[in-house]
Amino acid sequence: MSKSRARALVRRLGVFALIVAVALLGAACVPQESSSTTAVGDTTGTTAADGGTSGSSMIITIVMYAVVIGGLFYFLLVRPQRTRQRRQQELQSSLGVGDEVQTIGGIYGRIEYFDEETDTAVLQVEGGGKIRVARRALSNKVRPKG
Repeated sequence: MSKSRARALVRRLGVFALIVAVALLGAACVPQESSSTTAVGDTTGTTAADGGTSGSSMIITIVMYAVVIGGLFYFLLVRPQRTRQRRQQELQSSLGVGDEVQTIGGIYGRIEYFDEETDTAVLQVEGGGKIRVARRALSNKVRPKG
C-alpha cells in the first residue's frame, strides 16, 4: 500500500470517527422521557428526579461539540496545510543552481541563479529564453530525462 493511499485511508477513518462522535453527542442531547412527577410548587418544569442538572449537561454537550468541531478543523484543514508548507519549505531549501524545476504556472526551466536580494530565480527555458520568477513560484523539481 502506497503512502498516499494509506494517508487517504487514515483521513477517511478519522472523518468517520468524528461523524460517529457527533452522532453520539447528538443522541446524548435528546432529553429522556421520565415518568416522575414534578415537585410540589415547582414552576421551572424540572422534575424532582432530575435535580435540575439539565443545564449543566447541556453545557457539557456544547463543550463536547466544540471539541469535536475543533478536532475536525484541525485534522481536515490545519494539519494538511502545515504538511504542504513543510514540504514546500524543504523544496525551497533544497533547490540549487542547475536544477530543473517546474513553476506553479507550468513553465519548465533550469535555474541559472538566485537573486537573494529580491528573492527571485532566473530560469533558462527551452529555446534559450530567460525568465525571472519569484522563488515561491517554483513548485517542484523535475528529474532530467536521460
